[in-house]
Amino acid sequence: MGAGILPTTIHNNKLYFLFGKENKFADTPGWAEFGGGSEGKETHLNTAIREGTEELTGFLGSSTELERKMKKTGTFNIDWNTYRSHILPMEYDELLPFYYNNNQRFLQKRLDPNVIKKSKIFEKAEIRWFSIDEIKKRKVPFRSYYYNIADLIIKNELAINKFVRSKLNKSKTYRHKTRRITKSKSKTQKRKMFSFLF
Repeated sequence: MGAGILPTTIHNNKLYFLFGKENKFADTPGWAEFGGGSEGKETHLNTAIREGTEELTGFLGSSTELERKMKKTGTFNIDWNTYRSHILPMEYDELLPFYYNNNQRFLQKRLDPNVIKKSKIFEKAEIRWFSIDEIKKRKVPFRSYYYNIADLIIKNELAINKFVRSKLNKSKTYRHKTRRITKSKSKTQKRKMFSFLF
């Protein structure tokens, strides 16, 4: 049994998925979601949370934060054999791959190769957003087992799109309200912050 997390968003009116590329020591190279085999009596959800936190090295938050987000937002699940992919809606962040990839390059150049081989936090050498069109055209060199899941993503494209849009629309409404409140507070905070200088 195994599971993973696949952050998904809408960007330029298209579905985009955040995939990770295995490091150079992987026995099955290529791109895939952030997942793996279950440990002990883990549920699919527990496995996805653990694997997502490890392989994204906390870039989506701690395991507690990721679990809270997954339970609050919900996930669109794709099952293949005993593996479950948890598609998690999130806001598009073009800088997420930039920061993650720079961090990985920095660490992997400076650490002993044995540390990179054995540590779970270095399984993914880089991450990148891929559009549904790139997946359909087979422009993504997936890990061999992941092509089966990619086919199921394509097959369920409309349902995934509808699910992700519904979840992002709910969070946008809340976010815009929060922004307005934050803007008005930040002007006051700026005045208070700089008042001690004069």
